[in-house]
Amino acid sequence: MSDLLPARGGEMSTDEYGRRALEFVSKVSVLKDRREITTLVEQEFDWYGLSFVTSLSFPDYTKGGSDNVDMNTRPSSYAENYVRKNLLFKDPVIAAMRRSLTTLSWSDVRREFSISKSEQMIIDEGRDFGASDGLTIPVLSNSGCIGIFSPCGHNPDLSQRARAALELIGLYAHQALHQAKMRETRRAADHTPLTPREREVMRWIAVGKSNDEIGSILGIQGSTVKTLLGRAQLKLNAATRTYAVVQALRLGELDLNF
Repeated sequence: MSDLLPARGGEMSTDEYGRRALEFVSKVSVLKDRREITTLVEQEFDWYGLSFVTSLSFPDYTKGGSDNVDMNTRPSSYAENYVRKNLLFKDPVIAAMRRSLTTLSWSDVRREFSISKSEQMIIDEGRDFGASDGLTIPVLSNSGCIGIFSPCGHNPDLSQRARAALELIGLYAHQALHQAKMRETRRAADHTPLTPREREVMRWIAVGKSNDEIGSILGIQGSTVKTLLGRAQLKLNAATRTYAVVQALRLGELDLNF
């Protein structure tokens, strides 16, 4: 870890936190390979004493699984246990983050929220692999989807300035990891790319618009929208409009951040 890291309980200068955050953003913005991004993320978070990182991307927040994981350095035994016990829906840190839509530390939740003994035990399971505290950073899209970027470690630097820098770094890291994974998926998939007009139609379908509503928005007939949708479904190998949206997201044809 860098010699510039302050002793636990100390406070690094404002300029140092800001400088590191901006340097990370500059570096990660030009990387395309997920392994290179992962290495950079690990190095940066280790500087804060955050030795483990999990980054999850959903279009559907209610579904877990490995397809949603862009990066995970927590022990596989812990991750498998977390999925097996369905702790995503029981974890008090995740629940508090979903309610507040703000970045929270494990300590925040212990201190500020009324949690049960079983919920306390979920947080404490991190100690089994050497993590005493961490952050859960929500990554929000305009469609209402939520992703999670969650670093943790033993006695990490979570001072006020560190948290501000970590939130910025986490958001950029999450985006870079997810984009890299989408590029990998797209390269591996054998499909004909959508046209710009087909992507427009799929984008509005993703937010629940009907064919006639999309036609009014785009200035075309509803029947034309139906034709464009049919072409898109063929390219995406999707029998329904809902699954077409899922496929478009998987293949990187659709981005709900608009």
